Amino acid sequence: MEAICISDERALLGESPVWSASDNAIYWIDILSKRLHRTTLENGKTSTWNLPSCPGMIAMRRKGGLVVALEDGLYEFSPLTGKCQLLVSIEADKDYNRPNDGKCDACGRLWLGTMNKVDPNRETGSFYRIDPDLTVTKIASQYRIPNGIAWSPDNEIMYHADTRKSVVWTYDFHLQSGQLSKQRDFFIFDRSDMGGVDGAAIDMEGGYWAAMYGGGQVVCRLPSGEIDHAVKLPVTQPTMPAFGGPDMTTLFVTSARQKLSDRMLSEQPMAGGLLAISTDTKGGPVHSFGG
Repeated sequence: MEAICISDERALLGESPVWSASDNAIYWIDILSKRLHRTTLENGKTSTWNLPSCPGMIAMRRKGGLVVALEDGLYEFSPLTGKCQLLVSIEADKDYNRPNDGKCDACGRLWLGTMNKVDPNRETGSFYRIDPDLTVTKIASQYRIPNGIAWSPDNEIMYHADTRKSVVWTYDFHLQSGQLSKQRDFFIFDRSDMGGVDGAAIDMEGGYWAAMYGGGQVVCRLPSGEIDHAVKLPVTQPTMPAFGGPDMTTLFVTSARQKLSDRMLSEQPMAGGLLAISTDTKGGPVHSFGG
């Protein structure tokens, strides 16, 4: 499987690719540059909007447009106007934190993690569930860099990771109530050896595809936790994979160019770009926020 770069944009910290079938496009963000991008597959054009603070994640919204987690809360975003409007505050009193990885479940709830934006080794982050009625529930705390959110195809297992703690967990997940139980280790990883688990995606066979930040690869693991296969990438810092395309078999991967030397940037001209990989695997559905 070969990765190609489908946008001329190069993000400092690209993240949160989301497929929009109605736009035939991938929405994605650059956290550190405070930008939201939309790359249209038909013509390869990337449109860009500036945001008022660092975005941690985005999701499509059932009512139309998107939601974006900014530093003080969850906002609605309209691509037509380019404007944001606050929906609900989240950690507005913790100016040392920012949102990070987040994703919606099949019932339209948004699951969102936060992290320390100054020192990612400090355990000041938390994990939240935001219901469609905008009720915010803290699920857990003491996170460093929460990441890796995904659900099994039958919605009975939820995956979550902490990149700096070098672990991916699974939970029993009750879709109707949005409750988690029975936390257990899915797999432990060595960041110095294979990179750290960043964002993740699930295929329809239950494969867990994780971007290995610093490891230059996306690794697919079976539900047992064993590695099925790895996809080598032309960038060392992939951040999140997401399935999309008309038949949901294209794996889109965001990446970062932060902290790379001039030499490394010259060796990785795609660093910070939006990559696309044709696969023979179909990805799971893209869920939108119900609020």
